[in-house]
Amino acid sequence: MQLVKYIIIYFLLLFIEKNLLHLISIKNITPDLILIFVIIVSLRENKNKATVIGFLAGLIQDVIATGFWGLSALTKSIVGFWGGFFQQPPKRYNLSFYLVAVSILVLVHEIIFGFIYNLGTHSGFFRLLLQFIIPRALYTLVFAIIIYLIFKPVLWKSERMFE
Repeated sequence: MQLVKYIIIYFLLLFIEKNLLHLISIKNITPDLILIFVIIVSLRENKNKATVIGFLAGLIQDVIATGFWGLSALTKSIVGFWGGFFQQPPKRYNLSFYLVAVSILVLVHEIIFGFIYNLGTHSGFFRLLLQFIIPRALYTLVFAIIIYLIFKPVLWKSERMFE
């Protein structure tokens, strides 16, 4: 039952990301809702499950939304695995802890994704960092905070998400 809920939430987020987020893009930068989903799952589930969910979520995202197959699967697998190191008992997920954990994981994702995606281009390190990685990471972080504030009672209610 939990897997079915994950699948429904994932495809709802993918639909929103693919069809609606362009309406609030800033200089063609949109938040990565799938990344937020993977981070929340990684904070709730064991590392193996979160890594597999990250891989599958990224792979489907690659097939549907990006032209670089396997890159989102790789980066979201890494985030799913590393998110396990930030796991706490549900009552300890306050905003400051969540902010630190999500900031680190989003930044790791965006750095790996940005550098691999732009291999072979003539973008310099600082230009890539300032024009792509940091703005996308900040925008994703803002949405992660909004999701935390709206859904906090549901996200950290029990030992497992949506039980």
